[in-house]
Amino acid sequence: MNALTLNLLGDLEVIRDGQVLALPPSRKTRALLAYLALHTRSLSREHLCDLLWEMPDDPRGSLRWSLSKLRRLVDAPGRTRLRADRNGVGLDTTDIDIDVVGLHELHGERLESADVAALEHTAGRYRGPFLEGLELDRFADFHGWCLAERQAALRAQTALLAALVARLMHTPERALPHAHAWVRIAPFDETARARLVNLLLALHRPREAEQQLQLGVRLIREAGLPLNGQLLRAWRETKQLAAATPADTAPTPLSLSVVGELTLPEGDTLEVMRWAALLAPNPSPATLSQVSGLDINRIGAALEVAERRHWLTAEGGGLRFTQSDMATELYAAISPARRQAMHRRVAEWLAETPLTDISQAQELTHHAQASGDLELAARATVEAGRFCLRICANEQAQHFAQHGLALAEKIAGIRRVCLALELHDILYSAVPLADWESGAREVVALAEQALEHGALAHARLGYQLASHIRWAHGQWSDAHEETLQAERAMRCAEGREQIIAMAETARCLAMLERDLDQATELLAQAREEAIRQRIAHPAIPLAQGLLSLHEDRFDAAEAYFKEARTLCKAMGDRLGEFQAQETLLLMDMERDDYPRAQERCLQLRELGERLRDGSEAPYAAAAEALCRYAREDDPGPFGVALVTLRHADARHRLAVLLLQAARLDLTRGRIESTRQRAAESLEHAKVLERRTEQLLAHALLAEAARRLGDTAEWQHHALAAEALAQAPVAGWARRRWQALREQPAAEDET
Repeated sequence: MNALTLNLLGDLEVIRDGQVLALPPSRKTRALLAYLALHTRSLSREHLCDLLWEMPDDPRGSLRWSLSKLRRLVDAPGRTRLRADRNGVGLDTTDIDIDVVGLHELHGERLESADVAALEHTAGRYRGPFLEGLELDRFADFHGWCLAERQAALRAQTALLAALVARLMHTPERALPHAHAWVRIAPFDETARARLVNLLLALHRPREAEQQLQLGVRLIREAGLPLNGQLLRAWRETKQLAAATPADTAPTPLSLSVVGELTLPEGDTLEVMRWAALLAPNPSPATLSQVSGLDINRIGAALEVAERRHWLTAEGGGLRFTQSDMATELYAAISPARRQAMHRRVAEWLAETPLTDISQAQELTHHAQASGDLELAARATVEAGRFCLRICANEQAQHFAQHGLALAEKIAGIRRVCLALELHDILYSAVPLADWESGAREVVALAEQALEHGALAHARLGYQLASHIRWAHGQWSDAHEETLQAERAMRCAEGREQIIAMAETARCLAMLERDLDQATELLAQAREEAIRQRIAHPAIPLAQGLLSLHEDRFDAAEAYFKEARTLCKAMGDRLGEFQAQETLLLMDMERDDYPRAQERCLQLRELGERLRDGSEAPYAAAAEALCRYAREDDPGPFGVALVTLRHADARHRLAVLLLQAARLDLTRGRIESTRQRAAESLEHAKVLERRTEQLLAHALLAEAARRLGDTAEWQHHALAAEALAQAPVAGWARRRWQALREQPAAEDET
């Protein structure tokens, strides 16, 4: 066994002498390791910088930092594997055991000649897709390489499992785990599913074989792929159940191809059996009652006939077909038009029922799409996506949103525009945009179309979404304009949507520190109307909290943000819940209540890890490390956490935490660290046009310069802070600045 093992299938993993090593927090550093491991030649520094970094960052500096972290992983005393000079970088992998390399070595004739134990060992190392969760889709060249490697590994693993199953068919117990693995990675492959059914029947597990048959037929049909008959042949040719079943309990034949000689069910029984086939594999009497239109007594009588003839059996509160092909043939015998109408009825019934789990959401989208109504199908993906966001199932929400957008493209007119806006909103909440500038432009274009057609609520949604996208990436002037456009779009609206629009506009203006008088006026109108119409929406307390915080009324702000957090949680708005908690955390830090702040960090971190792969989780980790610095005087973890937060491109969150850290540094006499952190925060605040953070940064830099005796720098920053203090900045920041400004005079007197 090699002393160093590198696993790239699934989550990246480095193992030395049997111990799993802790990986650098930077995703780019981990991506660099994988890229170097699969390239046997030295690669130029310029190529690696272009691959994983972008201007205006310092690509060469970032590359050097990443290489320093990788050396600790791959190098050992007396063995230098990572080799770098001024021009190039390479990784010597001659004594590194790399799982994906071993997988690719088994191909062609080697699959036939290698012994089964070696094949099983290699197959068992496949823990998931190549570099799972490490696509870095903002970087096109690396993303393309990663996807190509992922597909190649998937093909190789599929071929390996197929060969294993074929060679082990005579020992089904040993072949079965490999057949299950084959089906997991190739769920639409009829051959894989047929082999699994063969093995389950050979092991006398007909119930599981039947479930796999029904699931396979359904998945392949939903994907729009043709069925070649392998699954049904696997079932019919292999099963021995008919011969073993006593004649008096054998199910009455139900072959729809021989209607003339058979006792087909009639009347209510036939109708119930058709609905059961549509709802297979696990129809329930309750669902049949809701969708079939028959009363419960008629359904009960029909089910009694079906059970007596051994067509259906009741298990665990549900129903099951005793012969799996029975459901398939019954479903196929329903006329296409009737089938679509039945699917539509099921979809409409599911849409009326609150979703409680992902399988129910999948049922909704399945039946809606099978109904043939594109708008109903797209609307179902909206409902399913929103439910997934509520339970923090972001990957599934992304899947539903992308599927819905593909459906919406086939819909004409304003209905397409409105659905697309709702789906873009879900997509943005589920995953950060790879190309956020194009995404913002696309959303604005949709909002303009909605406005032209008088769809005011959707126009507001589009402008507001574009504002949030641009705010998150530092385009605050553009975000300000989109916010105002959202408010203008709703001036002719009425009721709930107008209230939400005014509150959202007030909230965004407060976040941007722009037009605060207008924000106050809009919020007052929104509150008055909300009280009159008995409407509650988190945008109202969020806006109230931000304005109260700006006015240095911490107690009032805290009450509003707690209310907003509760409303967001109840509505399933996890991003809003995080933002409310985030502001409460900032208030704890401003009060120097770090024990309470640390408790809040635990909640933030738990929520951040469940949210999309954005800046929320890195921010929560950095905030927690900052609390540790405040309480234990250990700045090390905070410095490490900042690296990940920088890579997340969250300028505002970075600026806020840097200011808090600089304030701690100043208190503890670490003047140079104060200067560095306050200067970096000032840089971000200038890009974001945030006057509050600029004031605090200048104030800290002025005090640091005073303590170092640098009169010129002290005067520069003091004058800059004085000018900013006259502008509309947060009252608590002005109070903090005044305390720092008065400190030199107080010390001089002593």
